Amino acid sequence: DLSLCDKIILVERARLQEILDEMQLALSGVIDDDQVVEIGKMAGANAILVGSIVAGGDVYRLDARLVDVASGEVILAEKKDWLSDDEIIRGVDELAEQIIRNLTGESIDISPEFEYKPLSVYDDNVLTMETALDQPVWLNGSGDAVYLQVDIYSKEVPQRDRIPLNLALVIDRSGSMAAERKLDYVKNSAKFIVQNMSDDDIVSLVTYESNVDVVVPAQPARSRRKIISLIDNISSGGSTNLSGGMLEGYSQVRKYLKTGQVNRVLLLSDGLANEGVTQPDKLMEICYEKSKDGLSISTFGVGADFDEDLLQGLADLGTGNYYYIHSPEEIPTIFASEMSGLLAVAAQNVKVRLKTAQGVTVDDVIGYLSSTKDHQTEVAVGDIFSNDHYSITFKLDLPKTIPDSLMLARVFLNYDDVVHKGDRIQSNLAVYIKSTSSPENRDYYRNPYVGERLSLLNASKQLEKVVSGANESNLSDVQQSLAKQAVAVANSAREFKSTDLKKKILTIHRYSQQFAEVEKKAATYNKYSTGSRSTTSPAYEIQSMKKAAKYDTYQMEKKDNIRVRIFQKPEEDTDRDSLNTPPEPDLNPVPIRPVPAPKPIPRHNNNLQMQEKSQPETIDTRKSTPKIKPVPKPPKVKKLKSRETKGVRPNSKKKKKPDTKTRKEKQPVKKPSIESSNQKSLENKDSKTD
Repeated sequence: DLSLCDKIILVERARLQEILDEMQLALSGVIDDDQVVEIGKMAGANAILVGSIVAGGDVYRLDARLVDVASGEVILAEKKDWLSDDEIIRGVDELAEQIIRNLTGESIDISPEFEYKPLSVYDDNVLTMETALDQPVWLNGSGDAVYLQVDIYSKEVPQRDRIPLNLALVIDRSGSMAAERKLDYVKNSAKFIVQNMSDDDIVSLVTYESNVDVVVPAQPARSRRKIISLIDNISSGGSTNLSGGMLEGYSQVRKYLKTGQVNRVLLLSDGLANEGVTQPDKLMEICYEKSKDGLSISTFGVGADFDEDLLQGLADLGTGNYYYIHSPEEIPTIFASEMSGLLAVAAQNVKVRLKTAQGVTVDDVIGYLSSTKDHQTEVAVGDIFSNDHYSITFKLDLPKTIPDSLMLARVFLNYDDVVHKGDRIQSNLAVYIKSTSSPENRDYYRNPYVGERLSLLNASKQLEKVVSGANESNLSDVQQSLAKQAVAVANSAREFKSTDLKKKILTIHRYSQQFAEVEKKAATYNKYSTGSRSTTSPAYEIQSMKKAAKYDTYQMEKKDNIRVRIFQKPEEDTDRDSLNTPPEPDLNPVPIRPVPAPKPIPRHNNNLQMQEKSQPETIDTRKSTPKIKPVPKPPKVKKLKSRETKGVRPNSKKKKKPDTKTRKEKQPVKKPSIESSNQKSLENKDSKTD
């Protein structure tokens, strides 16, 4: 943060460490004011910032002092507690702004608060599609890949007007589910789902171990008390016949299969498929074939012993969702999140098709399975929930040279609009790209909105790669690799002024800390271990971290707004059974991860039309309808007065005078879109540059 101010020069961390080593001090052990001044003088510094950020449980505690080296006086002192990543990042940014103002007199917004809302292009439809290129201007002959980001936004849909559900709960009750009360949590979650279904919904319950049992055959969810009593009687024992349970779940859903409703299997497992069909390819093929008939599947993996590649593959090919559940206590929250989405489906059978220009090929579709034929690549997204945001990133290869202006591709969006009773909606957008012979011109027009997302994707993949290579014998090397990655992500965070990349740094530090704790534990644990692996063993913890890192990548590739949905029961007549209260499991709200804020290209770039900030349209079909309540945002930290905005192009070095006036309301955030009608100014820019 401090390096964003041109008037501040930071002493290299390596030099500071040398001084501390000479004085036999640790970085966290600098407390005495005299020592602080001495270190500052040895480093040739005007001021020195000392203190710490300590994480204890869910609380972050910051204790920092800015000391003037010449006088020894404390210029600034800060001591605060925060409860979330958003709060600590905002708090540290605010501290950096205060330091810059005290030392230089400049006022800089380190991380201005932007809340991006899509423009409703198709006002009558439930979904909105937008496109953006990382390089709107491409350097001829460079051979660089071009990344096309397709964003799909759904409007808020009242839950009361939802479509019916046809759900099959398929629960693993093998012997391992008895550990840590996993089966008890699952049973409570199943009861929670049944309690919050209406009489028009269809429910079935299948359990599996060595054998497969249909506990509740597919039926309208009218006798909810009876169904719940049957759930209470489920007990554990046996092996894991995952294929048998899954196939029976599909069979139960098919009994009431019809369009205009959600037809889905919810499959939970904590182990490997070791009976029945066990080949992953065969199981995934089954899900793919079922998806063609309108049946979907969501999978839930618990603990560290299940096959995450299998469960993720089943969900991807079965057009559902995959969830990793680290500990049994998370089961109710994750099930409630899925249920909340199912009760507010906005669109079904969503498909995105990309038709590329001659000579342009699709090299990859990040995070999605796709099929390509005759220059057309199709991605099946499945169901999209209310008030959601999906991002699909296409990696494109271009010919060696292209014309001055080229329609790179046309993107088609097709889906069933369930709000308007199943109408099949089709829309499309043309994507244009221009060429240049000047690298400076290419760099000038780079799109930071797409660039930030690519940096996040790359950071997630690199983190997964480092963590996946961990074992008990190389944990020190893994920690060193994570430290290097944190530096690389910090550079990207500085370039894009990105809060989300700063969160990624915190994530990397958490993994490093966990590996350090496992490394300490490994020596004593292995010395006294009986040989059996428990949930507290180093091997189990390492395996859990690998699954968590892979799940983080999975979520990042699918969406920008990774979040757990907070369940809200729709208002309806429920006198028949009066079972509307949640069960015992704790369903406390989980902080929502905000959508990354795009940064506009410099304002004098008239070639790329900006879209105005607007609120997403709410489809209101009744006079009074309940809405999904968003999770409360963390309290805002008071910002310094400033006129600097995030629209400044990266690496630009414009010096601002201190702003003593009241800050004006920020202008709407605008996201670049590539349209055919906006070519003239860029051509002028090309001619001047060339």
